[in-house]
Amino acid sequence: MQICFYNVNHIGDIYFSSLFINLICKQNPDIKFLYYFINGDIFFKNIPNINRINPIENSYNNTLVNGSPPEDLLNKDLLSLLLNNKMEKTGVKILNINMENILFVNTWCKSEYFQDDDFEIYGALKSYKNLINYMNSNYNFNLNFIIENGEEMLDNIYNYHYDSVSTTIELDYKKTIFIFNYKPRSITFNINLLNNLITNLSIDNNIILSCYDKKFSNNKNIKFIDNDFNIYPEPNCENLLKLWEIAAKCEKIIILPSGSTWTFFHKLDILRNNQLFIFNDTIYQKNLNDIINFLTRRDKIIGLIRL
Repeated sequence: MQICFYNVNHIGDIYFSSLFINLICKQNPDIKFLYYFINGDIFFKNIPNINRINPIENSYNNTLVNGSPPEDLLNKDLLSLLLNNKMEKTGVKILNINMENILFVNTWCKSEYFQDDDFEIYGALKSYKNLINYMNSNYNFNLNFIIENGEEMLDNIYNYHYDSVSTTIELDYKKTIFIFNYKPRSITFNINLLNNLITNLSIDNNIILSCYDKKFSNNKNIKFIDNDFNIYPEPNCENLLKLWEIAAKCEKIIILPSGSTWTFFHKLDILRNNQLFIFNDTIYQKNLNDIINFLTRRDKIIGLIRL
């Protein structure tokens, strides 16, 4: 019976899941795994023994609006099947797909066998170990899952393959702040406070925003990663890796309590202290710093900006 990892939630949970799925695949090279995630195929592209269960979609069928569900612009047949079977919180369940029984394994942090905090590394380590033990005991698998240190997780991350980023835009990056303005979907978030911060910082700095916002279109100090750098949203989320080629050059980077702003682990070897800050959130500041410390032994590199 084949194993299909799945997650019907947002990109942050999918990105975090990829760290563990890579290890499971690497430590069980003779097993061919499957996956289904709404988007984020780029995070699994260089894992040789895992494939998407349904066809990969290379583009959205319309313009993705900031803050809107990307799944609404993609084929939803398998997503509908999972939701109709009440699989959002289910931990492990066998479904028959095209006359074949497949074991679907949920990687959402609040699924049945996890129940750890979002992006909380030590709880997730325990949860994945418990999950693998459960699968081995109840479904007659013999899966390996051992983590000696965080560096094992970085192997896959540092080997992401994506198109190079080129730009003709000339900026003094030492006077430039990169600010993520993706609208968080999982929490209540005051976007007006963020917009006030963007306006204030743009008085004396160059600003690059992660997506176009017409309210800033006439501000000569603000540029947009999509309209000006030609990095547009893609279902595989390659854009969320590529934009860090630009962000990492900037003097400061402001992320949000939103998973779409956290896909920077492949740049941990070049991001500097006092460069990366999170806006108005101490919980994810701690959780992200704990992950970075586990992966690299660097301590508290994400600062806090309040408004």
